[in-house]
Order: sequence, then structure tokens, then C-alpha cells
Amino acid sequence: MAITNTIGAVLDTALAAATGLPTIAYENVKYTANAPDEHVEVQFFVTSRRPAVRGPNPQHRYQGLYRLLVCVPTDVGTGPAFDYADTILAAFDGSTDISGSGINVSIEYAELGAQFEREPFYCVPVEIAWYIYAD
Repeated sequence: MAITNTIGAVLDTALAAATGLPTIAYENVKYTANAPDEHVEVQFFVTSRRPAVRGPNPQHRYQGLYRLLVCVPTDVGTGPAFDYADTILAAFDGSTDISGSGINVSIEYAELGAQFEREPFYCVPVEIAWYIYAD
């Protein structure tokens, strides 16, 4: 498996292991959001691949974003969305490593973005910055 796929799989597995979250709508998987179905939408980005170590055993630093959008119906208040966001923040705590498939993905930070309404949902973005050193 390519390193990009492996990184995405490790992050997806960590998200799936977080207990108490609603349906997860993974990228490029058919999912139709209908109220009142609470859900989390997933986007995975590689923002940079740069040489980190040169010589006979070169390595690259890969870094990117794992963007999650927590969506709840607009008529239930903000509480459920922030509860789900807190669960995600705890699962992707900054300065931790998430292991899987023979690699360690380091979490640089996890933070909330500006919430907004997208009828019929109230959404809270969660942005997770990750990096890894690999061949």
C-alpha cells in the first residue's frame, strides 16, 4: 500500500475506534446526509512531501490535514455537536502518535473551526494536523 493510503487508513482507523460518534461518512464512499441523521464527514489531505534526511538512507517528511465536519440537526442546539467534537479532540490529542500498519502518524494539533449552519444541519469543523517521517 502506498504511504499516502497507509496514513489515511491509520487516521480512519483511529476515528472509527473513537466511541460515541455518529455515522462516519468517509471520503469517496456513498453517503446521503438526511436530517435527523447526525454524522461526521471526513477529508484527508497531504499538504507537503519534503526531504527531511539526505544521504544513503533518505527520508521525507509528509504532512497534512485530516478535516472532519461534525453535523447535527439544526433544531437540537449546539451541545451534541460540541460533545462529538470533544470526543474527536480527545482521540487526536496533539503531540501524540497513532500507530498502525507499521507506521506512526504524529498529531501536531487538533482544533475546532468556526461552526456554521448548512440546512438542515449545524456543523462544527475539526481540523487535525498530522506528520510522519518515512522513506
